[in-house]
Amino acid sequence: MDINLTPVLRQRMGSYPRTRGRYNSSELYFINNGSTTPEQWMNPKEKDMKQILLMWGGTGMHNQIQALLGQYNCEKKVEFVYKDIVLVAKADCLPPDRLDEVWELKTSDKKMNKSKPWQDHQVKLYCTMFKKEHGLIYQPLQDDNGLYLKHLKTVDRDDVFFEKELEKLYQFHLEVEKLW
Repeated sequence: MDINLTPVLRQRMGSYPRTRGRYNSSELYFINNGSTTPEQWMNPKEKDMKQILLMWGGTGMHNQIQALLGQYNCEKKVEFVYKDIVLVAKADCLPPDRLDEVWELKTSDKKMNKSKPWQDHQVKLYCTMFKKEHGLIYQPLQDDNGLYLKHLKTVDRDDVFFEKELEKLYQFHLEVEKLW
């Protein structure tokens, strides 16, 4: 007899209800460049099965890599309060032997030659939020010779950029509040 795990997977990897005044740093690029409207943020569309399976595979890869790097320095969360909102970030790795770095792992079903603008944006936010000078973006890759983290980009901390992004987010928040 077959067992259908789809409902459990949908529940685990699907969209969650929003929390008033709480924003995720990984969404800030799309919010601040206008790709995500307040209405879309309030009511995110349901993910299709292809998206869910890609996320699930990426989560598995993250977990495996983080186990190799040591769980003690992975998946560290920080909350940054600005006025009456909170910006949340979760770093993939804060390497204890490189105290001025925060690492972000980007999984993909395709080998990437460079990071994407939204990834650069996210890691630049992390630099300020985690009080690190540099953010490094890596893609976990494997081949017949082994497993490695391919360096895609390094971004530097920029607190002025961070403040400007927070102010844009706050203006977005004021529009969300009208819908709440």
